[in-house]
Amino acid sequence: MSALSARARGALLVAGACLCWSSGGILVRLVDMDGGAILFWRSSFMALAVTIGLIAGHGRQAPAVIAAVGWPGLLSGVLLSGMFFGYILSITRTQVANTMILMSASPLVAAVLARLILHEVLNRRTVVAIGVAMVGIAVMFGHGAATGNVAGDAFAFLAALSFGANIIVLRRWRHIDMVPATLLSGLIAAAVAAPWAIGVSVSGTQLAILATLGFFQLGLGLFLFVRGSRSLQAAELGLLSLLETVLAPIWVWLGLGETPDATTLLGGSLVVAAVLGLMLTERMRLRFKRPSPN
Repeated sequence: MSALSARARGALLVAGACLCWSSGGILVRLVDMDGGAILFWRSSFMALAVTIGLIAGHGRQAPAVIAAVGWPGLLSGVLLSGMFFGYILSITRTQVANTMILMSASPLVAAVLARLILHEVLNRRTVVAIGVAMVGIAVMFGHGAATGNVAGDAFAFLAALSFGANIIVLRRWRHIDMVPATLLSGLIAAAVAAPWAIGVSVSGTQLAILATLGFFQLGLGLFLFVRGSRSLQAAELGLLSLLETVLAPIWVWLGLGETPDATTLLGGSLVVAAVLGLMLTERMRLRFKRPSPN
């Protein structure tokens, strides 16, 4: 298989992952439950899906594969569980568009953390992108404070921070297979959220939607992303990941009539433009093989 066809297949897999993830907003809206209870069931079903996948792929060696991640895998699991918390608690408190736009800033969060933790140099393009995104985030937080929805925006930024920090962990220990860390993240999130699920009645329809959230929206999405990301560059992954940011509010708008307000669109446009501009310029630099001047 040629490099081009491998990249094309990787792009399709990552696009499929974004399609899965983008269904989260409308599925959460349809469940009509407390965020903590949703988090418990979603994480539990995701952990079950990953367990089935690990057993199918490794058989009796699955426990050894899980143990091999060590404390870096546990750290990754904690950060991923933080992202799960931020995502669910945000999307149950604010518009889906707000959650997705603020979470899309995670590549820029990762860039800042890489500078602070890995001592990587930030080039001029990244600094400009971070500055533009910060203005957009400030606009959205200001609007959230004025309308009483600042908690939802804060949880979305927590999700972006957790995901960005997890990128640093994956880069620092790239020699470790971190797929089992997704299992740990599901178990951690389910254990912490369990008190919110105790005594909560769940109908058959709700259970079916929650299973879809765990197996399809999160579990299958993670599987497709891990498989597809192997043959794509970081800039390509960043660009394709914006599909989720665009699609998630569209599904909620088409299905439930939830429309972002003008301020959200203004602040969101700045954040998405910052991420998109950075990823496009990086993609062009890699394509034409020009060394970065910074």
